[in-house]
Amino acid sequence: MSSKWLTYYRTVKSRTHFDAAFINDARVVAKLYLHYKWGKGRQKLTTAQTHPTLAFFPNPVGPWYNIWLILKHTTIKTVKDIHKADYIFIFDDKTQTQSAQQLPETIRAKLINHKVTDISKSHVGEVFKSVFGYDISIDPTSFSGKAVEKSDENGTHDGRIITCPILQSDVKAGYSYQRFIDSSFSGQTSEDLRIACVFGKIGAVFHKHKAFDKLFSTSYLSTTVHEAEERFSKNELDLIEKFCADMGLDFGAIDVMRDKSDDKIYIVDVNKTCMPVLSLSPKEQYRSLKMIAKLFEAQLPQR
Repeated sequence: MSSKWLTYYRTVKSRTHFDAAFINDARVVAKLYLHYKWGKGRQKLTTAQTHPTLAFFPNPVGPWYNIWLILKHTTIKTVKDIHKADYIFIFDDKTQTQSAQQLPETIRAKLINHKVTDISKSHVGEVFKSVFGYDISIDPTSFSGKAVEKSDENGTHDGRIITCPILQSDVKAGYSYQRFIDSSFSGQTSEDLRIACVFGKIGAVFHKHKAFDKLFSTSYLSTTVHEAEERFSKNELDLIEKFCADMGLDFGAIDVMRDKSDDKIYIVDVNKTCMPVLSLSPKEQYRSLKMIAKLFEAQLPQR
């Protein structure tokens, strides 16, 4: 195992919960990997044309990430040498990063995700308010009502519902506090919308239903795949595009919730190293990946 892979593995391992849900997800990822590596989904590149080349930096990308999977549906060829790539995808799952600044000055490739340097919940809240004009972040010592307390760091899934106001002494350092979004439209499940963002556009929308007691987990009761226009208004789509631009997010996922009390959408999380939604059937999984890949390949030359 290379030093890059070893360092990256240790980082991911430190945040991974090796439970039954993880084992089930690992099985799904393994099936996807085999499908694209050796099965019917194997990428077929012809020799009759010049293919765009893409490299990842500073970390390699594994088959459990969306970008690895969607590239299998494109004519884009991945290369290891950043000096031979037409495009360089800045890939690390740190909450705050300056990885793009580590690139040699001689690099002339076009960069992807080089401007997304902070995906902390607090920064997401600041950008959200500046774009949408209303707030999701709260001051837990003065706000009255239900709120969500969760780590500012990426990928922790440690959110919990609290009742505010709380004492200043109970405010946790390194945590973000957001208003509680009631998205229980059916009265039986909590709903959220995961958006696959591609250069400001939406490749696919995953409408997910969760049990109330699994609100902050990655376990879903059901998930359906939709086009952007099926779930968002034209104005909302324009605001989402501006949000992506202000965050510097070229490719990734955004978690959105619609509050049934005011029908407004709230962006609660941003992920630049997103994984596929594993609760889908294989047919829907492949369909959604193709949707995202089609948009990615179409938008890439405009970088």
